[in-house]
Amino acid sequence: MNTKRLVYIAIFTALIIVGGFITVPVPYSPTPLSFQTLFVIMAGLVLGGRDGAAAVLVYLVMGLFGLPVFTQGGGVGYVFKPSFGYLIGFPIGALVSGVLCSRIKRMTRGKVFLSALCGMVPIYIIGITYQVLIVYLYLGKTFAAAVAGVPAILVLAVKDAVLCGLTASVYPSLRRAVRRRPSTKAVKDPVS
Repeated sequence: MNTKRLVYIAIFTALIIVGGFITVPVPYSPTPLSFQTLFVIMAGLVLGGRDGAAAVLVYLVMGLFGLPVFTQGGGVGYVFKPSFGYLIGFPIGALVSGVLCSRIKRMTRGKVFLSALCGMVPIYIIGITYQVLIVYLYLGKTFAAAVAGVPAILVLAVKDAVLCGLTASVYPSLRRAVRRRPSTKAVKDPVS
């Protein structure tokens, strides 16, 4: 792994953290609306599946080790929060969107949009399943109460679909910026 890749992974880890702090509470849902998913999917699209997932995994490790990078703090106890399932789905979502986007032969914004939406699918499947299980099994609510919060997730899904469209529209510029090579010729290191 070279320095440039590490820097991009660190940048996207920081963007995911910042996106987590931009939140709006959603009525009848224990999961707030945040902008993390925008940067998670963007990490996969721009950095590729492997490096995008690595950026998310760094974020998760930081949070689980106690750094307050998650939307409601950090630490191992965070696994008992209903929203933790979405965090589990983040690296998979970044991987899926990145792998799909990298296989596109003729790049269009529509194809990038579909890659981003496909990356959202595992995030929502894992997140909703985990949320219902935590609310039902850990918090002791009735199953009906646990499932009652799921329709509120549609607000999050609509927001994320709009953000996928935004991501697809700025993707070509971001990709060019990441792929750009320095204009000056690199001087060879005499030691190597």
